[in-house]
Amino acid sequence: MSLVWDKMITLSDTILDTLKENTDEELKYTAEHGEGYLWENYIFTSRNYRRAHVEIVDAREAKKIWVMHMTIFPELDDPSPIFGFDVVCGANKITGAFHDFSKNGDCSAYAWFVDRSSRLEWNKPRVLPDWAVQIFSPGMIAAGNISEEEELDKLADLAIESLHVYLYNVGYVEKTGESYKERYNKYCKFQKMNPHTPAMMINLGIDETVFRNFMDEILFPEIE
Repeated sequence: MSLVWDKMITLSDTILDTLKENTDEELKYTAEHGEGYLWENYIFTSRNYRRAHVEIVDAREAKKIWVMHMTIFPELDDPSPIFGFDVVCGANKITGAFHDFSKNGDCSAYAWFVDRSSRLEWNKPRVLPDWAVQIFSPGMIAAGNISEEEELDKLADLAIESLHVYLYNVGYVEKTGESYKERYNKYCKFQKMNPHTPAMMINLGIDETVFRNFMDEILFPEIE
């Protein structure tokens, strides 16, 4: 029994249920069973956003680790931010949790997030690598060593609160005629520079070429 895993799996179920209630189509579901792990991917589209992706890596049996990655991308003419949430946890603690509304244009959802994150006592600013500085907002939330039930609940509550705020606003922001394609591609380009993402999956036994293709086609696909 792991309180951390139970809390985060419940969170992932809530996130998936929320997206299913706010989507027009579940485009793709893939599940790869490797030795001691399950690798799941859910992709959704909506009339209000272009693409949502939830990736869950359940390697509790083989590596004592459970991971969730989530992004929501607005339409290319929508100034709404890019929603990002990641959590990596062992049986006894969350080793890393990251959450951001990465800016496209000016909108109330982005302003809400920066203000909300500034009022979190447990969010500790940290020095970011260059690839992250290029794309994350000043309000980016980063936390680690989360193990107490109250702390786990606060993180889960924040993720759900942010998701509801995001879904309430995305697609309803006034359009200015500007395209945010370049900012979207920049986000994907720099995300793929994170060395920890492929390292973790390769450590699970996934072929490096397979995962590099996955990053290009599913995780952070750039638009021609």
